[in-house]
Amino acid sequence: MMINPRYSLSSISAFTVAAKELNFSRAADILHITPSAVSHRIKQLESQLGVTLFTRHTQGVALTAAGQSLLMHAQLAMNNIQQGIEQSQFSSGREKLAIAVIPSLSQCWLIPRLKNFKSRYPKIEITLNVSDQLVNFSNSPIDCHLHFGTGQYQGLTAHFLANESVYPVCHPFLLQDSADLTTLIERHGLLHYRAGIEDEPGGVSWAQWCDHFNIALPTESQNSWFSHVAMALCGARFSQGIALGWDKIVEQDIAQQQLVKIGDRKLYTDFNYYLVAPELHWQKPAVIAFKEWLIEQMN
Repeated sequence: MMINPRYSLSSISAFTVAAKELNFSRAADILHITPSAVSHRIKQLESQLGVTLFTRHTQGVALTAAGQSLLMHAQLAMNNIQQGIEQSQFSSGREKLAIAVIPSLSQCWLIPRLKNFKSRYPKIEITLNVSDQLVNFSNSPIDCHLHFGTGQYQGLTAHFLANESVYPVCHPFLLQDSADLTTLIERHGLLHYRAGIEDEPGGVSWAQWCDHFNIALPTESQNSWFSHVAMALCGARFSQGIALGWDKIVEQDIAQQQLVKIGDRKLYTDFNYYLVAPELHWQKPAVIAFKEWLIEQMN
């Protein structure tokens, strides 16, 4: 980002903090300067830009339309500068690869396998970012996104990696009394993943599962609700109930006998796994290497 030299970087920094806090005193505490210094920097920036960024009132401050517009870009720029400073302190001659991935797949599938990728490609340095929604490549320093979706994204190229299926799982201890799903649900309750922006509408709920296999849910069963798949599966690992396990996400738990599959029925999801990136990014050797490694690991 090129900053006009007549615009003070310290003033822009003060603005982003004050805009987030909407209170000059709290911004001063964060920046380790006085409230009057924050006010001076904001006034200096407003004078340089020729616009009013804040409206002042007795309870604090509020952003004007101009302030809201500036914040959207200034915050991204300050984050990029901070990231650049940190990376420069640990700079190396390795090729950089910035990856975005949906949270549950990152925690339960990708991170446990990254040691294999690093050993195979020691000259590639990975930056891993978690993102529920597909990243905006135009304003984000991301090379590719390991995404769960339809594979159809305007202006982007998506390479298919693998299908996903869902089936009931629980801690092996819970199967000691019975292996019947309905009985297990009655005794131990359900762990629900409340499908949200991580996969909506591609996930599978307990209601969809039971409807598909014509299973009547017990009316008095206990229910626990979680925002992400990994959280529901964590509850299952601690014997807190019966969860729907995504095959790719639970395969390691099942291999290590922390979870066990209940029955032999499974339901395929509407969405699948893709590696998504702008066409230009597919010319990067690190992105190509990551794609080939993913296909191997997922299949």
